[in-house]
Amino acid sequence: MRFYNPPTPFYLLVFFLAFIQHILTPLLVNGQNKVTLSGYVKDQETGEDLIGVNIYTPDKQAGTLTNTYGYFALSLPKNNDSIVVVYSFVGYEEKSITILASQDQMVQLYLTGRANNLEEVVVKAETIEEKLNSTQMSVEKLTMEEVKNIPVIFGEVDIIKVLQLKPGVKSGGEGQAGLFVRGGGNDQNLVMLDDVLIYNPTHLFGFFSVFNPDALKGVDLYKGDFPAQFGGRLSSILDVKLREGNQRKFSVSGGVGLIASRFTVEGPIQRDKSSFILSGRRTYVDIFTRLVNEANKGDRNFSPIPDYYFYDLNLKANYAIGKKDRIFLSGYFGRDVFGFRQNNFNFTFRWGNSSIALRWNR
Repeated sequence: MRFYNPPTPFYLLVFFLAFIQHILTPLLVNGQNKVTLSGYVKDQETGEDLIGVNIYTPDKQAGTLTNTYGYFALSLPKNNDSIVVVYSFVGYEEKSITILASQDQMVQLYLTGRANNLEEVVVKAETIEEKLNSTQMSVEKLTMEEVKNIPVIFGEVDIIKVLQLKPGVKSGGEGQAGLFVRGGGNDQNLVMLDDVLIYNPTHLFGFFSVFNPDALKGVDLYKGDFPAQFGGRLSSILDVKLREGNQRKFSVSGGVGLIASRFTVEGPIQRDKSSFILSGRRTYVDIFTRLVNEANKGDRNFSPIPDYYFYDLNLKANYAIGKKDRIFLSGYFGRDVFGFRQNNFNFTFRWGNSSIALRWNR
């Protein structure tokens, strides 16, 4: 009679190592046959980072997009052949570069703006299949050109008013700046300015938002399917990004409205390496109310008009330490001031937001 002898630990170890080699060898070989092309895409004239630039290789069927900081990383097959990489963005000239895909490379790419004479514009809705295949659903993206072309109350440009025109978004009432998204309340929204939480996003008791359009780079409103980086909110997430300033030349701009004026100063600190932007806004209704109160000072039947004004200031600076590292410093300071003066009675009430952020992007 023969008895079954179980395999010894030595044979079990040999079998286990052979199995692991069989599983991992294809993965290791595949990883060794890849190289990465990475870098930043910027505006040729201003040096601003461009978000959402298409970068692809037509012959290799590989592609990617630049992120919020204009950075991209494209994985390519490793070989000694030349590969053409195309990069394009709406409103810019399409460009391409030729690289040797033998090792990892980091490049700095620039796009030049272009103006096209269009004979017609065809507007069509996305198909259901296109919406299902999109990388991010339930998000509304605004450009500053779109915001500034829409008329709003008192002639003051306001991103909140523009967002109230989007599907699934309602206003709380005439002249209010709150957002009511998909039946949610105004207090259920997360409002971020350069990754910093803004607790009170309005001026003048809700008539205007705290966002100066001259200082903004882009606006994203997430109505659902929130990215994990924002945590959670019941209604929506409003992610607002500040401009980084012109890296090529100094410029000063401003505007005068019915109730407020604004100014913006931007320029390079070190050309093509660092820049800054400073933008401010203030109302001047209080100047007229004080004149009216002073003119009727001796009239006993006249009730003084309360003083009210608001102001805000945006500041952002950035500095490139190397090819991969950049430091951003951004800040916001805004106040609403309400006051009343009559005889010996005098009071002033102030409220607002203050924030500062230091970010290292790598």
